[in-house]
Amino acid sequence: MLNVIYDKNSKEVLTFFSTLCILIIILITYGFYNKNSLCLVIGISIFVNLPFLLIEKGIEIDKLQNKYRFYNSIFGLKFNTKKWYLLPNTQYISLYKAKKTREAPMGVNYNYSYFYIYEINLFDENNQHYMLFQIDFNYLSHALFCSKQIANYLNIPIVDATTHEHKWINNV
Repeated sequence: MLNVIYDKNSKEVLTFFSTLCILIIILITYGFYNKNSLCLVIGISIFVNLPFLLIEKGIEIDKLQNKYRFYNSIFGLKFNTKKWYLLPNTQYISLYKAKKTREAPMGVNYNYSYFYIYEINLFDENNQHYMLFQIDFNYLSHALFCSKQIANYLNIPIVDATTHEHKWINNV
């Protein structure tokens, strides 16, 4: 069985997490020794909510039973696993760059902001695609790493469709 974490915590999140840990230690120590209940309460409340910064999302693929499912993980412990989906008879994986639109209403006019995501799609023998998951624009290398892990596990090639020229990447 293959486990791929596709929504990993970035270096920015881990740096922010480390900074918050130092702030929590300072606040709780200051509140405890100076009998300042406000600092103590703020430090404890930040400490209680801290694990939610470390939630990671992943996919679990079982090649033997031909199925996959998504899960969330905190500190490496899986929870909120969803139902198993049938894995199609996959011929290849496509890594695709998609442009998305976000609407921000401002009075009568709407402002549109554009951003890019990467999709990892599975294609079956009828050339029908199944989208597995999406990764933010900043993480092309991580999207390529995840697609290579899945392709190696399923013994299928990858099509890199992130540019105008599609390239086949053979991992088999």
